[in-house]
Amino acid sequence: MLDIKKPGMIISLCVLATGCASQMGSNPPVVKLDPKYTQGSAEQLFSTGEKYAKGIGVTRNYAEAANYYRGAAQKGDAKAEYALGYMYRTGHGVPRDYNAAAQWFERAAAQGNSDAEYSLGVRYMLGQGTPQDNSKALQWFEKAAGQGNPYAENQLGFMYAAGKNVPQNYGTSIGWYQKAADHGLASAQYNLALMYSNGIGTPVDKAKAKQLFAMAAAKGFDPAKQVAEQN
Repeated sequence: MLDIKKPGMIISLCVLATGCASQMGSNPPVVKLDPKYTQGSAEQLFSTGEKYAKGIGVTRNYAEAANYYRGAAQKGDAKAEYALGYMYRTGHGVPRDYNAAAQWFERAAAQGNSDAEYSLGVRYMLGQGTPQDNSKALQWFEKAAGQGNPYAENQLGFMYAAGKNVPQNYGTSIGWYQKAADHGLASAQYNLALMYSNGIGTPVDKAKAKQLFAMAAAKGFDPAKQVAEQN
């Protein structure tokens, strides 16, 4: 059975990536758009962007999606601001630009978008498009988790289990993992299973651990599938 005390066993949603820390500008760059990307409401433009991003009724085209998202984002739509930040982070439809990603995440987070709050926390944790700042990362994770964002809940579970930027507290860790697991997040189900399997912050409960591993494995989560194959 996997040992949670060994480094790297607890899964964090923050995937380390290369990229130098840099200071965010106050606003993302303004890009002049073809009028077709600005006509209509922000909601309509975002919806069209979603269709191109997902290939719903049209051929998938990330560049077109990015343009429609930008049109909606420049009208202040938080969902579009987050989506555009995601595209800059991944390089889908636009050149990868961590600074621009962080700037769009910041705008969406300022409007209370929990996905953007979580993503901005990750940027601060990694120093990716922002100065590296663990205290700000924690603040944004807490904001997102307060809205029930499972990725942020899982991240807080990891931070408390590892004592990363917070006092190590396995009980608090389990509480956050449980919230994220209840939201159906496979990585959190796996992390919670590790806690029960090894009796970390809770009495050992192999049956509960096995159930949680199976739930995560059923969602295709590879670390949980490996455990299931060993038992």
